[in-house]
Amino acid sequence: MVDEVPKRLSIAEKRALAAPLVLTPDRQVEELEVEALSTVAWVEASLRETTRKKLISLRVDPAVLDFFKAQGPGYQTRMNAVLTAYMQVKKEMGQA
Repeated sequence: MVDEVPKRLSIAEKRALAAPLVLTPDRQVEELEVEALSTVAWVEASLRETTRKKLISLRVDPAVLDFFKAQGPGYQTRMNAVLTAYMQVKKEMGQA
């Protein structure tokens, strides 16, 4: 019998595992058997991909970078969200 090497987790899977679990009093978490986690449905599951982002080099002030990094993993996504919000406001004002 050959030992199977466990699949490496994607970044999205690692984030999902690290995310806090929030429950309301009327909901309960059911524990799943280990076998349930390795079914075909999980193996073939995929996240919908939004538009592909472009890789660039961006220089920012150290204080700005420290601020976003201090909020934890996903700081680049948060920085992108701030820039997107700024872009949308400018477009609404007709300054784009």
